[in-house]
Amino acid sequence: MTERIQLNQDEYSYLCKASFLPDRLRQLFFLTERAEENAYKLNISEDQADEIRDLCGEQLQLVGFDEKYDHTPEGKLLEDLVDKFYIG
Repeated sequence: MTERIQLNQDEYSYLCKASFLPDRLRQLFFLTERAEENAYKLNISEDQADEIRDLCGEQLQLVGFDEKYDHTPEGKLLEDLVDKFYIG
């Protein structure tokens, strides 16, 4: 089953450069359809979405919070990505 996930420019750029994603997943973003100026539509499997969500969640734990446990800018972006890649 294929899922369609829409990403904005910041999310798309971040995931294209995300060193915590294995190459086989990061390459999926280079096949993404640009729907509008600031929107990209990604067709992926539920398993791929789950894996990306899990990896974003792990990265969120590493870099997502400051010393007061407030979200960093990267943390907010990662939290949004975790939500987008949740297939329920």
